[in-house]
Parts: sequence; structure tokens; C-alpha cells
Amino acid sequence: MPNQMTLFPMETKQYDTWVLRELLNNCIAHSDYSLGGRIYINEFEDKLVLTNPGNFIPGSIEPILNPGYTSPFYRNQLLAEAMVMFKMIDTETTGIRRVFHIQWEKFFPLPDYDITSKEKVEVSIYGKEINEQFTYLLHDNENLDLATVFLLDQVQKGRPISKEAVAHLRKHKLVEGRVNNLYLAAPLAKTEEDKVQYIKNKAFDNKYYQDMIVNYLREFGKANRAAMRELLIDKFPDTLTPSQKERKVLTLLTALKRKGIIDTDSDNRKISNWILIQKKEDE
Repeated sequence: MPNQMTLFPMETKQYDTWVLRELLNNCIAHSDYSLGGRIYINEFEDKLVLTNPGNFIPGSIEPILNPGYTSPFYRNQLLAEAMVMFKMIDTETTGIRRVFHIQWEKFFPLPDYDITSKEKVEVSIYGKEINEQFTYLLHDNENLDLATVFLLDQVQKGRPISKEAVAHLRKHKLVEGRVNNLYLAAPLAKTEEDKVQYIKNKAFDNKYYQDMIVNYLREFGKANRAAMRELLIDKFPDTLTPSQKERKVLTLLTALKRKGIIDTDSDNRKISNWILIQKKEDE
């Protein structure tokens, strides 16, 4: 499938044959047949989803990505041994890691494992990119390890990661933004659209916004809450939610009031205006 709409117009299969075979064989080997369920493969525009009955034996996907991990046991020992004999699955749990590496080498999103249910495991394998900046990152940084790529994949999908993980990505200048509003860092912004979105995402420091408030009041004398909101809201980064933007307006105004720079002209919040406190010239 040629990626003619990107800077990487190379020919690549949407889905790797070995990956599909490995994931399907894992479904067969690790299904809990006592539940009486079936193995399903559903195709969507951007991904394939494979589902098998039973819980996920390792408990989470992260340990499997470590090179030294080995599975504690097989759910279906005789079936697994037969599949190993015919070289359908491996005995060292390297198959899943190889699936992740193949997706990584194609600059595609990593697989998703939905293991929230105790009665089924759902694996999604992507056949197209989600975020072009993620593609640029993988292309430009060949020395990343799988654990770091996994974290970046979580960021591009808008999923939360630990504070320690955020610190790790920031150390390597791979992400910016708040812990709960991360986005890929500036070096990934290659196209004009990416650069515009980066500026929209990037927050200015509080002094920038406070100077806007002071300059407005100096120019027009006063402003009610609605005017302050209109002045600031669309200047905040897109990574903030509407409620976070509302709170930020109040935080900025309160900070200026505590500094003695602005105040309200009435104790009645419904009719009060924000005003600039004029200091005497001889102070």
C-alpha cells in the first residue's frame, strides 16, 4: 500500500502476514475453551481486531515487552506443545514482542491489548498511521527502545501514562504539555499543519496572559467577567478542556488581584468589573 500522502511514499503491506498469523495462533493457543466462546476477527477501516475467550495470563502487556519475560504457564498445555512442535508458536514469549517490533519498523501504531474483561482478550492491529508526527519521530530517532516507543504510542492515542514515564519522555525532549494533556514535542512538527497545531497546543507562560489583561484594562479602563473570558479563552492551548480554560481565566485574574495590580469595583460579582489599580507616581 503506497503512502503517497506522506513524506514516506514507500510500498508497504497494510498488515504483515507473519503478524496476523502470530496473533491468530495466539488466540487459538491461549483461548479458554471452557467458556464456550469463539475466536473472532473483525476488520475496520484502520485496523483488525482479534478476540478470543479467556483472561490475559500475564495480567498486562508491559511485562511481555521486556526481553527477559517468560510466560508462567500455558492455559492449554497439550495444544500449546503441539503448536510449538509444528512451529506455529514460540516457547519463549518472543512472538508478541516481534509483533510490536514489526509495527514499529513500519512506523505504524503499536498493537492495543484490551484486557479489561476477565472473559476475553481483544487485540487491535493497526493498518495505517494515527498521528503523522509519531511516524516522523520513529523515522528520525532510530535509537529508541521498545519501552519508549510504547509510551509515545500511548501519548499519540491520548492515553494517560505515569509521572515517571512523562519525566522519561521529557528528559529526551519527546513530549510537551501537562501530565494529563501531553502532545508530541516540537521537533516532530514537520509539515505546516503540524507547526500550526504545535503552536495551538503550546501554552504561553502566565506572564503573557497577565500582560494581556493589564494592557486591556489600561486601554479600556474596565472589563466584566465575560470580556475577560472572551479576551483569553481562544489564546489558551487546545490541549486544555473547556472547563480547564474557564478555571485558568479565574486563576490569572485572582493572581493579579493578590499582587495588588487589579481589583473589582464592586463586591457584587454579577455587576462588578475588573479595574486596574492606579499607583501614585511618587511611589
